Amino acid sequence: MANEEEKVFDWDDLITDDGKETTETALLPPGKYPFEVIKMEKSFYEGSEKVPACNMAKMFLRIDGGELGKGFCVEQIYLCKKFEWKAAAFLRSIGMKKHGEPIAWRKLEHCDGETGRCEIIVDEFDGKNGKKQNNKVSRFFDKDDEPPKKAFTKGAF
Repeated sequence: MANEEEKVFDWDDLITDDGKETTETALLPPGKYPFEVIKMEKSFYEGSEKVPACNMAKMFLRIDGGELGKGFCVEQIYLCKKFEWKAAAFLRSIGMKKHGEPIAWRKLEHCDGETGRCEIIVDEFDGKNGKKQNNKVSRFFDKDDEPPKKAFTKGAF
């Protein structure tokens, strides 16, 4: 079977998965946030007026909103010349690519658990039951551009 998630079970089979984290996520306000790549899924995009039919990487990202909660978004990276910049920006954000250095598209397959920073916006769209909102990445920041970690000084606030 091509896709593990399409596997079906019989009543006598064992449940071996311990379950996923809750899918309840916060709608984060626009801003800059750290993210973690939960998983990458290979897909194929059938094409549109703006994007040719091509392979596509779906990047499932957990956004750390701190006290605001955990956000979630799925970022689609089309494997075509028009959107090559987006793949490069994503790979630079997790430290897998440097400016001016070529890298294989296949590197997108090895991003699970990687972290970076991005800018999030709130995207509004028409859903089945009216207007919906979700978080969407508007840009990725290079790993080198991450803000420096504050040094711990005993007794200082």
